Amino acid sequence: MSEPSSVLPASNLPELDLHCPTTLDDAFTGLANGAHPLAGGTDVLLWASQRGEPRQLVWTGAIPELQTIEANVDNFRVGAAVPIARLVRSSSFRTAAPAVTEGAQSIGSVQIRNQATLMGNVCTASPAGDTLPGLLVHDGIVEIASGDGSRRQVKLVDFLIGPGQTGLKAGELCIAISLTPLAAGEISFYKRFTERNALDLAFASVAARLKFEPDGVTVNAARLALGAVGPVVIDASEAAAILIGKPLTVQAMQKCAGGAAEICAPITDHRASADYRRQLIKVLVADVITETGLRANSVTEQT
Repeated sequence: MSEPSSVLPASNLPELDLHCPTTLDDAFTGLANGAHPLAGGTDVLLWASQRGEPRQLVWTGAIPELQTIEANVDNFRVGAAVPIARLVRSSSFRTAAPAVTEGAQSIGSVQIRNQATLMGNVCTASPAGDTLPGLLVHDGIVEIASGDGSRRQVKLVDFLIGPGQTGLKAGELCIAISLTPLAAGEISFYKRFTERNALDLAFASVAARLKFEPDGVTVNAARLALGAVGPVVIDASEAAAILIGKPLTVQAMQKCAGGAAEICAPITDHRASADYRRQLIKVLVADVITETGLRANSVTEQT
């Protein structure tokens, strides 16, 4: 066999300094020295290729406090280092937050979900983040710790500032996200549109959470969130308010879908036009509300 006429230059990954603390105090020591926190690490190579950083990483997966899941009637708390696959397998989490679970199941592949974390999906702050609409309708709250021992809580809608931008300050670390589980008479559901079922970003996505009166038919409360049609996930509960106080009807769902399409602010890019995404929202909202009602056996044929 003849020798190749040319040899491609070697391409090496940059050298990284990885710190693996087992306590929060140790983690903050690394962060104080300019390191970047890392949990699942599924985006680290993309990050490095786009920004040329980070070169110093603090892996939080060995900190016991960040691997915990705590659940009660009023609150479901997920540690920042809990893998998404663990949540998807949890029957209690699937029951507590179906819309978040369905979004989590849409993320990447099985291998990605074994590594990726719910908190990582939040902190990436992608407008198309699959768990964000579900977390919004489930009243997601981000818990943040500082090196001085102080802690604060921020609502998801306030934590997300823009594409790739959050309210996390220098030296702070997200340690958990809490959500409100479904109560009696409540149903939630998430759906997205994309060209492939996996390994693709959503063109548009919708999550809904409805509460029904004891009659099982009349809507008592409604939350609605839109993904991938604005700089951050959009709270469209204003559009869903039309459903409250009456049974789910085709007419009411169509008005809700139309209102949601007016609220959203999609962009045109190489994947889809703004108008196409707005039309998708109309269809997805109607589908999600219909499915939510079907799960509650509360869709009527009235118009």
